[in-house]
Amino acid sequence: MRTRAAAEQTILRVNLSNGTMRREPLPAEWTRQYLGARGMHSRLLFNEIPPHADPLGEENILYFGAGPLDGLPVGNGRMSVACKSPRGTVAEGSFGGFFGPEMRRAGVDYIALHGKADRPVYLYICDEHAELRDASHLWGLTTDQTDDALRRELPDADVQLRYIGPAGENGVHASVILGNRNNSGGRAGCGEVMGSKKLKAIAVRGTGGIGVADYPAFVQAYQTYRQRLDLATSRDAWTPVWSTYGAPVLARLFAEQGNLMTRNAQQMHWESDKAVRISAEAYLDRYVTKAKACFSCPWPACQKLHTIPDGEYAGWQGGNYWAGQPVVFGSLLDIDDLDFVLALSILCNRYGLDIFHVGFTLAWAMECYEKGILTRADTDGLELTFGCRDRQGLLELVRKIALRQGFGALLALGCSRAARQVGKGSERFCLAVKDQELEAIAQRSFYMVALGVAVSEVGPDHTRWYPPYPCNPNLLPPEELAALGIHLDLKKAFEGRNPEEKGKLLRWFSISRAVVESLPGCVFLVRDTLGLDMRPWWQMFRAATGMEVDYFEFLKAGERVINLERAFNVREGFRRADDHPPYRMANEDVPVFGFRRLSPDIFDPMLDEYYDAMGWSLTTSIPRAQTLQALGLADVAAALQACGVEVEA
Repeated sequence: MRTRAAAEQTILRVNLSNGTMRREPLPAEWTRQYLGARGMHSRLLFNEIPPHADPLGEENILYFGAGPLDGLPVGNGRMSVACKSPRGTVAEGSFGGFFGPEMRRAGVDYIALHGKADRPVYLYICDEHAELRDASHLWGLTTDQTDDALRRELPDADVQLRYIGPAGENGVHASVILGNRNNSGGRAGCGEVMGSKKLKAIAVRGTGGIGVADYPAFVQAYQTYRQRLDLATSRDAWTPVWSTYGAPVLARLFAEQGNLMTRNAQQMHWESDKAVRISAEAYLDRYVTKAKACFSCPWPACQKLHTIPDGEYAGWQGGNYWAGQPVVFGSLLDIDDLDFVLALSILCNRYGLDIFHVGFTLAWAMECYEKGILTRADTDGLELTFGCRDRQGLLELVRKIALRQGFGALLALGCSRAARQVGKGSERFCLAVKDQELEAIAQRSFYMVALGVAVSEVGPDHTRWYPPYPCNPNLLPPEELAALGIHLDLKKAFEGRNPEEKGKLLRWFSISRAVVESLPGCVFLVRDTLGLDMRPWWQMFRAATGMEVDYFEFLKAGERVINLERAFNVREGFRRADDHPPYRMANEDVPVFGFRRLSPDIFDPMLDEYYDAMGWSLTTSIPRAQTLQALGLADVAAALQACGVEVEA
């Protein structure tokens, strides 16, 4: 197998309906314009999925993609998965692990899965060879069982896998795609679409190499990048914290600040002793068995593997206890038993369920139960109260969600659809945007988070503007920030509950993170100044690909990505009215801490500022023709107009 150039990008098209396959190169100029991974997917989605296509029909296409820096150290094994969501929006998410580099070594940068198989199949790729294989024996297996079965069937330790569990097979809302047992992605709808196509898994093995155009320049740029992330040289106080503890370290901090959503965010105050019991420190002390990292990650301990050592769930194994689990299975449900929090998370991974869907939908159901909207007759006899005394019953309910059985069939619809079906005012308790459940970060105390969640084209996804707790902006002087294209008052922008400058800040974060996710790189690593100063990323891209791209043209790739994703949603009927926070966040103040609701006088000016900064219509959110033309996307404006969308000049 030959060594490939970093700039070379090839797509493998697989027709699941008839079993045919072909490889074709992607246009070279697309690497310059969209970089790769998420960026390339934004172009492919808009070009190739027909307007108003049935998300679960044959016209929808499921894409897996890497990018020009994957397989190189800075790629960190990140990759993107994308399709049209069953909610109608763009569905796109990223994974960590080793699958992306293995794809590139096999000579494949993107996989486009067309049509639908008439029986369960899995795709096997080994260098130039690719074939569909029967997966009837895998259908119905949990993700850990699938991993075990495929590794027995493909006895090569370097084979990399991506698969769905029973939740994806059964079309459960927000079901995810997993690999390496614990790396998940695609919660915006990709697991559902993969299941609808009867595709159980993809296995890939590559033996080729990946070259760079200018090796000395790449090494020099990479050394700058690593210096900013090294524990000994990073100027960011969070660098050693993230590397050692990972994201769950935020549980105790959020509890002290009033940022921990409690009892379905009716409250933001959770007792500090409860937060301590499910904290990162408690996790490290009792459960962690091994540190784990994605491909070439400079932080070897940001992932963890764990085992519950004793008790009712003794021997249960999992990985990746992030900031989400302490919220969605902790404070949100008022559960401070870390054994049980981990058991819920492990069970979700086994079944291919999204933890945010499960946590927020359970919290909605618990509030409905406590307020008399749901009764034991509805919940299969389960006393569904916050704190949940019937732990075994709650685990059984999670299984029922994955299998769409009994009361679980209602919750499998997701919080929004379940609330619409139940009615009786329960819609007010559903914490979702664009029919997608929230994540772990509070909104009424972090205004940019509220704005970022509301406008996200895929529904709530913090990676699109990560992080809400950025590094110290004083690491770069104002004149240097201006030279980098950052024209805003960072002091105001970084004040959590000051609405000023939030739209401009979100624009910068969104564009720059779209660049990182398109290279691809890991947005968890935008620490030190790497989230403000994009020059190291730019220099690594130029050295790897040999493309002489101007710095601001490089950043413009991120702007193209966001405009393409917005244009896709606009084409499918989404407008400004869809960019709003959940009812609770917009209409209820925070008890105890005194944070204000996101009322129109707070939220609307931030939304206007963001739209204006992006060059979109303030009334509709549709990108203006002038904006699209300046980005080289005049064809997108024409396509929208051909669909009857009114595009302002």
